[in-house]
Amino acid sequence: MNRYSSRLFVCTLGFLFLLGVRISRAQEAPPPNNVGTLSLQECISIAQDQSAVANAARYALVASKWQYESFQSDLLPSLSLSGDAPGYNKSIFSNVLDNGQVTFSSRTQSEASASLAVSQNILPTGGRLSLSSGVTRLGIFSNENTYLWQSTPLVVGLNQPLFQFNNLKWQNRTEPLRYEIAQKQFVEEMEEIAQTVTQQFFDVYLAKINLENARFNVARNDSIYQISQGRYNVGSIAENDLLQSELALRNAESSLTSAQIEYERALNDFKILLGYSTDVSLELEQPEKLPEISVDISKAKELALNNNSESLLYRLNEIQADRNLAQARSEAGFAATLNANFGLNQTSEQFSDLYTDPQNRQFVTVGFEVPIFNWGKQRAQVNAARNQQREVANSIQFQRRQFVQQVEYTVSQFLQLRGQALIAAQADTIAQRRYDVAQNRYLIGKIDITNLFIAQEEKDSARRAYIRALRTFWTGWYNLRALTLYDFDKKQPITYQL
Repeated sequence: MNRYSSRLFVCTLGFLFLLGVRISRAQEAPPPNNVGTLSLQECISIAQDQSAVANAARYALVASKWQYESFQSDLLPSLSLSGDAPGYNKSIFSNVLDNGQVTFSSRTQSEASASLAVSQNILPTGGRLSLSSGVTRLGIFSNENTYLWQSTPLVVGLNQPLFQFNNLKWQNRTEPLRYEIAQKQFVEEMEEIAQTVTQQFFDVYLAKINLENARFNVARNDSIYQISQGRYNVGSIAENDLLQSELALRNAESSLTSAQIEYERALNDFKILLGYSTDVSLELEQPEKLPEISVDISKAKELALNNNSESLLYRLNEIQADRNLAQARSEAGFAATLNANFGLNQTSEQFSDLYTDPQNRQFVTVGFEVPIFNWGKQRAQVNAARNQQREVANSIQFQRRQFVQQVEYTVSQFLQLRGQALIAAQADTIAQRRYDVAQNRYLIGKIDITNLFIAQEEKDSARRAYIRALRTFWTGWYNLRALTLYDFDKKQPITYQL
């Protein structure tokens, strides 16, 4: 075999191998309408990634981000171009001569202008500084057309409110906090989605357990009924026991139908929550083992006060109350506005001479307003704002204490949930073993059918209690995460990417 043939042979084998791998993977991969078996964490990740609630939370955060960037733009220089397109004006106007005689003349002209300006807000004072340059052309149309030019090569302007409310300064305190609150709320909404998914996950899993128990009970009760018929025929049991076993079988069959309907309803609701259509097929994996998580109450309170959006809202409300009081005080006293401009300008009939030897141009104006008598309106507004500030301060103090107590209760409750779930697991194991023993004793005639059915009901009840305990534990875990925005298992803050 030559070198070319060897390479061709190797390439052919490689192609066939890759083709076989792809075919194998295609055979192993579930069809598009079959999601497969999902764990609790996988369900949470899917809902946080593609559910309608998660997408709405992302859009809200993006909107808050753009609003914050809009405010940041107010702190930076802005460049603008303004002007008037060439206009045309033909009119007749009155003209008074030196001797007092009034005559009428016609005028035809056009005017166009353009101006480029750079402006910058002054954060500490609330004023505005500007630099501008512009040019204007005036055209007069008569027997001989004439064009006049006017230029302002550079004009420096200042608009400065005096003794007035500085809204931009207060926005610089509130807007970053608003954006931080929006970020925290986004993480909290993701954790609330995790709580909702957890609750419905265990609702579906409990419905599945009820369905499995119902199927098991139908099969076992059918066997017991067959055994009871045989014993009744030989006279070892009374007719009442036979009827009781038959009634238990019919009740089990009815429970199976109800459990099937409830399972399908819960499963379809869960699919919609995850963002799937109801015709998608999926199964739920057995709930995860309980992790050993230690939570320090003092640290949880500190994290909640620093991270939770509700705690940050308290701070924002305090700033807003202080802002309203400052605004009321500003509007109740002396207020003035300083406008100052200094620059250069020039006129010429030729554009080439427009920027030669420009002349000074300046003006300064100071407008002011002093309230003299308004029936005590400003004083009333100041007093109202001051008392609203006190009301907000006292209300926030009470709400903050309630919030801290809620965190303490949530942590204390969570620390007990794991132990309760472990006890429920032991009770489930004991109830299952008791039922197996009761069934064996019934088969050899050591107990009656009533005691067997009691053991069966206790087995099913213990299983349901264990699933509910798991549901309570995991819901409490994600509730704790939402309050503190901290993962005590991984010991790191909780973050999500858009």
